[in-house]
Amino acid sequence: MPTREDFEMALALAREVCRKQNPAQQADRAAVRWIPDHEDGQRKGCSEVPFLGTVYVVKAPEGEVSYKESGVPEKEPALWEKILVLHYCSKADGKPLAKEHMSFQEIADGRLYQPNFEKRVVAPLLGAFGTKPHEVLEFAGSLGGVEADLGDVSVVVPVFPRVPVTLVFWKGDEEFPPRLSILLDKSISHYLPTEDIVLASQMFALRLIGMARGQRR
Repeated sequence: MPTREDFEMALALAREVCRKQNPAQQADRAAVRWIPDHEDGQRKGCSEVPFLGTVYVVKAPEGEVSYKESGVPEKEPALWEKILVLHYCSKADGKPLAKEHMSFQEIADGRLYQPNFEKRVVAPLLGAFGTKPHEVLEFAGSLGGVEADLGDVSVVVPVFPRVPVTLVFWKGDEEFPPRLSILLDKSISHYLPTEDIVLASQMFALRLIGMARGQRR
């Protein structure tokens, strides 16, 4: 398990990468809003980055990350949130969505991380929605999700503006248990490294599960 020191080092490195880039250009590549500073509209300002229904503000050139809405209970985002947001902004190269699906194990190093992906993302979602897959539509909708036409129940959610994730559920029967496939756009490696895909997907799963638990009480 990564330690706090590991996360702090990763955050420092992510900020350093961002400081070397043109933030206005990167905002365009990431499909997020850029708000320029009048002194230097290309190098100074901030980006507004939506992630799982929350908008984060990334200040340039410092690389500071905060919540846009003051109503968010926490004073500041967790370290992992800051890292994910900065990695998305810095890695984005503007590649258009391929609009073609692939599984997690098809991405670079996907097979290496597949056991973690199954344990941290697929299994929890199946446990929460496997017998009631239609419930996921309501919760995913609050994150900008749109129902798709795959499997028995499916939905596409923009985890980041250019990182759509598709959940496809198949209902179980007497012979087979419920199944879930998680499909990614073939352009995803242009926006997040593999480790971050696992983490972002896990946070997506936990957000959906948390909403479901809150409603079922």
